[in-house]
Amino acid sequence: MISINLLPPELKLHRINAKRNASLVSVCIVVVLFTIVLAIVGESAKNTIKDYLDSAKSDVQKNTNQLDQYQDLQDLAYQVNDRATATDKINQTRLTWSQVLLELANSTPVDVQFETLTINGEKSPNFVLLGNTTTEREIIKFKEKLENSPVFKNVSFKSASLNQNQSDASKSKLSFTIDFDLEIKGSKAVSGSFSTSPDSNLKNIK
Repeated sequence: MISINLLPPELKLHRINAKRNASLVSVCIVVVLFTIVLAIVGESAKNTIKDYLDSAKSDVQKNTNQLDQYQDLQDLAYQVNDRATATDKINQTRLTWSQVLLELANSTPVDVQFETLTINGEKSPNFVLLGNTTTEREIIKFKEKLENSPVFKNVSFKSASLNQNQSDASKSKLSFTIDFDLEIKGSKAVSGSFSTSPDSNLKNIK
């Protein structure tokens, strides 16, 4: 079967141009649609990445805050431990006044009696002791015991005078004054004056 195209050349050219233009429009439409789809996908991916980064940033900030809190707790634990250690050291070196007076009594020779004992825990000398004894040897012995004691320091012999007994020279007493400080500062600061009878010492202190 033979088909004969009887269309004039001008109409044939017009149809060819129309088909070509239709194809070009189709291609343009496809390109535009593809561009739109690509833009939508790109925006969606951008939002997804932004959400992921925001979430990651939030997690990092949260972890940082937790780390800061842990560091604060660790620092607090170190401070508590340091204070506990310092407290233990203070308790190990702390002296009560009963211990101080007991040490003073143990350092006192038998022939030494106290007349007055003045205590001032706020300034040096902490102790001023007025006593009496029979000989200068006892005073020297008393001073040496105080110097060898771990509780006392800065022992200083101030004065001595002979109190003669007119009726019996053998009962004459040698009065003396000694002052000294505490070696270990841990006792609560107190002040006061203690008087004793001429024939007593601190051996009965509990």
